[in-house]
Amino acid sequence: MRNGWLYAVMLLFFILEGTVAQVFAPDVWGASWIVVPRFALAGIVLIGLYAGRRKGLIFGLFFGLLYDVLYAQVIGVEVLAMGTMGYLAGLTSRYFHQNFMLAVVDVIVLTALHEWITYEIYDLFNLASMNLLHLFIKEIIPTAVCSALFTLIVFRPFSYILNRTLLKKEIV
Repeated sequence: MRNGWLYAVMLLFFILEGTVAQVFAPDVWGASWIVVPRFALAGIVLIGLYAGRRKGLIFGLFFGLLYDVLYAQVIGVEVLAMGTMGYLAGLTSRYFHQNFMLAVVDVIVLTALHEWITYEIYDLFNLASMNLLHLFIKEIIPTAVCSALFTLIVFRPFSYILNRTLLKKEIV
């Protein structure tokens, strides 16, 4: 039960991105650009930064599978993409000092990379409906900015939960 709070907060992020954030999405209000809220991915990146590549990979695989089962057309695309992003975030923490700016930059870069990887996989199977340049301008940039703004909001409370979870000693 050591990671109970962490799983609960990540599940809350996942539920928020699928429900509440959809109401405030710009494309619903008639804007030409698309924002895909990636709150769970931002949480996975933060977990990878603080807890390491294994835990980032595990959380990425779990929430990627959850995303695939509930939302995606093809099972396995989000599992691969989110698992890879969690692992890459864990690798980032090995080479750079963990701080606020690293977290924000890492979320921006890995969200953009995640969107590009999922596009390429869907394009491989002829399921993508737009070209790469249009996707980059209309979806990848706004999605990465939205994820960065979300990271700015939740960084302190989420890093507190991560530190409490990771530093807690189990009594055996």
